[in-house]
Amino acid sequence: MLPLRPTTLEIDLDAAAANIRAVRRLVGPQRKIYAVIKADGYGYGAAEMGAVFASNGADALGVADLSEGVRLRRRGITAPVLVYPNSLPEAAATTLAHGLTPTLVDLDGARAYSAAASGPCEAFVKIDVGLERLGVPAEEAAKTIAAMMELPRLRLAGLCAHPHDSAGGDPAYAEWQLGRYTAVVDELEGRGIPVPVRLFAASPFVLKFPQTYLNAVDPGRMLYGITFPGETSPVPLSPTFRALTSRVIALKDLAPRERFADKAPFPVTAPMRLGVIPMGVADGLNRLHAGRVLVRGRMARSSSSAARATSRSPRPRWHSGTVWVSTTWPRRLALASPACIFLAALRSPSPNPNARRTR
Repeated sequence: MLPLRPTTLEIDLDAAAANIRAVRRLVGPQRKIYAVIKADGYGYGAAEMGAVFASNGADALGVADLSEGVRLRRRGITAPVLVYPNSLPEAAATTLAHGLTPTLVDLDGARAYSAAASGPCEAFVKIDVGLERLGVPAEEAAKTIAAMMELPRLRLAGLCAHPHDSAGGDPAYAEWQLGRYTAVVDELEGRGIPVPVRLFAASPFVLKFPQTYLNAVDPGRMLYGITFPGETSPVPLSPTFRALTSRVIALKDLAPRERFADKAPFPVTAPMRLGVIPMGVADGLNRLHAGRVLVRGRMARSSSSAARATSRSPRPRWHSGTVWVSTTWPRRLALASPACIFLAALRSPSPNPNARRTR
């Protein structure tokens, strides 16, 4: 059956499986891996990515808000799911009804879960060690957590953090944040409160600081083959992105304007043929371009003013790949999106016939 819209994102699930296995080799068999699939699995599909990670070595999954966890359960994902702090205390009953593990950041939230639970309620507590956002301040954490554990039915499943990865990856800064975290662990255990899971290292720290692995890690973007400039992975990673393909849905011939040429959305200095492909900002691709696309293997430049503006901005490594468009190649062709925001050129090998997911 022909797609209702001729734009397809191809995802390589074999690459995702290889990446989680590579992280397992890196951190060893004794540590737990919480595979992060927030933001709909970084845009690749949370249920599909979650199923692959869970069946290839992940011990649990991590999501950024409660609605993501609920959707996973509705899609049949039964793996343990850690919900990072995002929802209000009123959502406690919904969290527990779907078998999700909450993350607490204050006593109000802890009281809500204590009241909503009908039996033992395991929860994580997030410690703010440097990002200065959500989390119990490290200096107050032991006292606050001890008060939480006095509430009926609450059990401490573990501590998590979101350490700040500064520009340049300063090892001293990383050690300072790790020290703030481990000081909380030590004080809690001195109070007789064990910390079963010690979750500190996300992708930047997994890639650069092995001393921060503790007994669990929660990698995100690296599981999708994403690294930033200046990062070198200690294990091979493969991009889960395979190809973005579309079709030209309209062709038109343009001539230079006689009036208001300087107001045109893009320069037309000579007769040219314009092709339009059905992609825009709703596809989440306003940053994913290099001002050009491939049409049957030949380069065509983008005519979008936004594409020209943003193509000069630095882009992380995953912002490269290929847009493949099928049409008859005219002598001169420029392409524009209907929303006039971009046309992407993403560097990629030719489409993989074994890519197993499309969107």
